[in-house]
Amino acid sequence: MKVRTLLLISLTVLVAASCGKPKGKPREGFNDEEKAISYSKPAPGDSVIYGLACVGCTDSVVVLLPNAGGDPVTYNILDARRAHRIYGTPTVGDWIGVLPVSKGSKEAYSVVDLDELKGSWSYTVMPHLRDVSRLSKRQQQRILANMPDSIVQTYMIPRQYGFTLSRQSEASSIGMVRQTSDIEDDSPVEYPKVPMYTEWHPYNNRLILVQGRFEMNGVVFNAKTVRDTFNIVYMLNDSLALRTKNGTVIGFRRQQSARAANAKANAAAKKVEQNIQNKLK
Repeated sequence: MKVRTLLLISLTVLVAASCGKPKGKPREGFNDEEKAISYSKPAPGDSVIYGLACVGCTDSVVVLLPNAGGDPVTYNILDARRAHRIYGTPTVGDWIGVLPVSKGSKEAYSVVDLDELKGSWSYTVMPHLRDVSRLSKRQQQRILANMPDSIVQTYMIPRQYGFTLSRQSEASSIGMVRQTSDIEDDSPVEYPKVPMYTEWHPYNNRLILVQGRFEMNGVVFNAKTVRDTFNIVYMLNDSLALRTKNGTVIGFRRQQSARAANAKANAAAKKVEQNIQNKLK
């Protein structure tokens, strides 16, 4: 039997044995003003119950061992499932969040598998025309329609943007590319700015991505902290959909790793750079 299989079996046995017993010391949380939740108790305004999925989870109920301690709690998820508010597939040992329909209710309004949410996610981004970037997308499309196909193909190359969500609420961005300033200046198009995420937190079964201050090679990023809040619309297997505060829905695909996703972004940038150099010859 493989070592990985043995470890999975051991984990399942340990989680199953813990159900029905008070949980030990909860994991240490962050300061309330810096994170959306504490592992021992929700932040003010957060009604989600966090904990581990236990043996007994089915298509109609989810059994949760709360982080705060106590016995496992069984929540009815039938209505949440019919309304497509079960995000992920909770399995034994997964860290999940259950939002009850009301305080003390045993009926779930929504459920998020937070362990399944971890990982690298990316979506496709297209550049916009540099000199007319303030025009609407429809106006830009009209301009592109009148351009020779060779020029459009040269510059309108998609890139991958996104983020990686890791343990201990750490986050990093996908989409940064290595490109010289000369090439960027010569290009008639530009890509949206890559948000530099540093943290992630669940809150009322929403996803909060934080652009926190950090320094790299003497350069300060995110001098002012910004928190982006997304509603989870869909999550299953390798697909994720998030709704922004302005109502835009972004579809993500799970990537093998951030390195793989960034390699795609750099490959796209390299293609643009090569096309520009060919035009300048």
